Amino acid sequence: MVFAGSGGAGAMTAGAVFLRAAAEAGYYGLMTQLFGPQVRGGEAAALVQVSTKPISCQPDRFDLFVAIDWEKVEQFGPEIPLDASSIIIADPASGAVPAAIAKSKARVVSLRMSDPKASKLVRGWFGERKNIFAAAAVATLAGLNLAELEKAVAKVLGSKASEETNQNALKNGVAAAQTLELELRLEAPDWAERWLITGNEAIGLGALRGGVRFVGCYPITPATDLVEWLAPELQKLGGRLVLAEDELASINMTLGASFGGTAAMTVTSGPGLSLMIESIGLAVAAEVPAVIVDVMRGGPSTGIPSKTEQSDVNISIYGAHGDAPHVVMAPMSVGDCLPTAEWAVYVAESLQTPVIVLSDQAIGQAQAVVDPAVRPAPHQRRTSGGAAPFKRYAIGSDPVTPMPMPGTPDCQWVGEGLTHNEVGVPVSGASAHAAQLNKRAKKIEQFDPGNWWGSIWGEGATAIIAFGSNIGPATEAARRLKANGCDTRVVGLRLLSPLPQAALTKALAGATRIIVLEQNHGAQLYRHLLGNKAIPPTAESLARPGPLPFRPGEIAALVA
Repeated sequence: MVFAGSGGAGAMTAGAVFLRAAAEAGYYGLMTQLFGPQVRGGEAAALVQVSTKPISCQPDRFDLFVAIDWEKVEQFGPEIPLDASSIIIADPASGAVPAAIAKSKARVVSLRMSDPKASKLVRGWFGERKNIFAAAAVATLAGLNLAELEKAVAKVLGSKASEETNQNALKNGVAAAQTLELELRLEAPDWAERWLITGNEAIGLGALRGGVRFVGCYPITPATDLVEWLAPELQKLGGRLVLAEDELASINMTLGASFGGTAAMTVTSGPGLSLMIESIGLAVAAEVPAVIVDVMRGGPSTGIPSKTEQSDVNISIYGAHGDAPHVVMAPMSVGDCLPTAEWAVYVAESLQTPVIVLSDQAIGQAQAVVDPAVRPAPHQRRTSGGAAPFKRYAIGSDPVTPMPMPGTPDCQWVGEGLTHNEVGVPVSGASAHAAQLNKRAKKIEQFDPGNWWGSIWGEGATAIIAFGSNIGPATEAARRLKANGCDTRVVGLRLLSPLPQAALTKALAGATRIIVLEQNHGAQLYRHLLGNKAIPPTAESLARPGPLPFRPGEIAALVA
């Protein structure tokens, strides 16, 4: 279902209330968000799904469209597929259904959400909260009870839940549902302990579980809500979040905190990552661990700040000048954001290298009901060991050398971006330069991700390779194809660089057709795989830019 309206009308709140009420009842769920780049105004829509089974992606079509108002909602026409079997619930006082929505031929059901005789400032005897009214009405139609709704409203609205206008809207919405002749009741779920969490919140929680206690950041859509969640949680653990003056300052603060012995992270999106590239190269050269979370959005430049795209693959892997090997990984779902972020901290700390986590808006700002995540095995920074005299960048059999805490007696060292020798003194000789390049490359080459490289779903001669938010629609498409007698496997990558060559070779064994699915214009992942000879030249590329998501039916039709 969809709750839609103008920016500020409360569509996101309506979706959040419905989803949480469904979670209270025991359902799985997923809510993705559509909104414009405006601070206020524009358009907004909450796309909500509930099911008795886990949900991994947006559907091919929506059953229900609830219009809180019609202002600018037509902007979302292509992103909200409706058909003649869909139902539109709208207040007749809001005017006619826009042509972009009406062309779906969906059935329109009138539901008065405000008193047309009342002042616009008062907004009627239903109370001011049309969004709460709408959420309560639809939830009641779906079979959710008042107790579940009251818990949801209390959680979403906090202290405002007890306000008379919200309470009136809630009760009147429940009552109004009884007047509609609609059958939307859901099947009964199997209740279990689950998490209701956004991808951004999950990344924040994973980072904290991994040990991050400092975050340097600068606000940028769609990553800002990640740091908004992190700020108070970090303080509870004795950590700190510092709002820097720009992205350059935020990455350098992060490296400074890490140099000082604290696991540290910065959070950004594509334009901010562009500004951080030089300092990421410094982290590689000085071997200072750091986690850089990039919640990808449409680009280049300012692009589409509020919409998703997977177009930062190239810059995340190849962006630094010179040879600067580091690790790039991507969460595979909302629920996977937590263990991936925790793993990123362990990898950064144990390898003493920057790790870029490529999330995207479709995952980061989606809210989902998920099962608890499995935790990766912890790894820590190596702070002691080595022969005297101390050589921070010693060349030997183990490329990961000790990184003592500042002030450790007889173990002083400098984190140097200039080419340096084993002690850390800047030099310009060819042999020292090559030796340090080889040292840093060797520790990335020897990195063994174990089973955390990714996952495989299904079997079959056709294999789809995907990452991030495209894994969900790919696995759903494979499920449908299998039901129709066409076995298809999906290879989901969590580790993008260094490529898990051995695991990929095993995962693709026997495949006669390989398709690389990604959401960018230049087929960046496809070319990365092809350039590393991880896929054959006969492999196919299925790439297109955002913001429109791949849908399961579309993928199934292209594969069949």
